[in-house]
Amino acid sequence: MKTLTGAQLFAPAKRARKTKARLDRAKLVIVKARERAAVTAQRYAAQPSTMRPVRPPTVLQRQRLAERLSAKS
Repeated sequence: MKTLTGAQLFAPAKRARKTKARLDRAKLVIVKARERAAVTAQRYAAQPSTMRPVRPPTVLQRQRLAERLSAKS
């Protein structure tokens, strides 16, 4: 039978504690991000639609628009 050193005996518990701490920190990060997203969404919804930033259409959207317009004429 192999004799285990102290580091081998106690390493799993330390690893479990570190893992638990890391998961707890990750959960806190997610909670904070959700709170920030909710605040941002409320601010965005409160703005009139004329003040919201308008993104230019993508290449695919421009192609589809051109197809629709050419099909009508």
